[in-house]
Amino acid sequence: MANKIRIKRRAAGGSAGAPASLENAELAFNEQDDVLYYGEGTGGAEGTATQVIAIAGPGAFLTLSSDQTITGNKTVNGNTTFNGLVLVPAPSSNGHAATKLYVDNAVANVATSFTAAGDSGTVTISSGTDTLTIAGGTGLTSIAAATDTVTINLDNTAVTAASYGAAGSVATFTVDAQGRLTAAANSTISITASQISDRATNLVTGLTGTANEITVSNSGVGAVTLSLPANVTISNNLTVTGDLTVQGNTTTLNTATLVVEDKNIVLANVAEPTDITADGAGISVLGDTTKTFNWVDSTDSWTSSEHVNIASGKVFKINGTTVLSGTNLDNVTVDGGTF
Repeated sequence: MANKIRIKRRAAGGSAGAPASLENAELAFNEQDDVLYYGEGTGGAEGTATQVIAIAGPGAFLTLSSDQTITGNKTVNGNTTFNGLVLVPAPSSNGHAATKLYVDNAVANVATSFTAAGDSGTVTISSGTDTLTIAGGTGLTSIAAATDTVTINLDNTAVTAASYGAAGSVATFTVDAQGRLTAAANSTISITASQISDRATNLVTGLTGTANEITVSNSGVGAVTLSLPANVTISNNLTVTGDLTVQGNTTTLNTATLVVEDKNIVLANVAEPTDITADGAGISVLGDTTKTFNWVDSTDSWTSSEHVNIASGKVFKINGTTVLSGTNLDNVTVDGGTF
């Protein structure tokens, strides 16, 4: 009877890939990806292979006939034919001159051109034949210096760079058709008294404003307007002897102590006050958490977010009668009884 030699296998439907381990020189075939694996080298006790490598199968190597998708870059040395297509190395030296020369000649013989347009008119440029010139117009100079770069510069005029005009002189300028200053100078201001009419009533001098306090503006010949700027800063004390009305949305007091002579502070002051408009009115104190003492409309009560601690000897009263002290709960009726 003939002997049968069997190797390890993983049936189709299982996981693809190599087995976790093989013994040295042991074979295993995975029917899921059709790859034959071999245990190579001795890695330890009982002949365990150092590594498991794929040695055959269409899942590991190129097939001879059927279609197969190959991913990643593949390097082929020498001329190789695939399905009638001849692959040759990329031309990089004289040894590949035939291919490179063919491509260079083909590119050189291709006639290309493009059209360049200006603010007026167009011109056709043929590559390899014509040269596109970028010429500077009036007041402009073009310079082709750096590689692939043309710089267009604005020409200097005869004007000297400086500040013109002063308290005793006025600046004079000459402007060309391109809007450039071609001449600039200072002319001394010389006005005689006879050239100024009504100077006694129309000349006002010596008035300057203070930043964020007083604004001074000339509102006409001989007229000066003093006004407050949009934002006013007062560096010292401000005393208001009449009423003070603030119509903004927020009033901020950055003071260490607030002293109020009035005995009553009105909150939620609206045109038609109701319990609803008063809802949430009260006092908020900022700490680790916000401490509040507010009127709550839903419970019709003053509500505190924190404990209430009264001083020793003080009591809670209702309608003038003590109901709670530090030692007694007085005059409280429970189920008809009083204690």
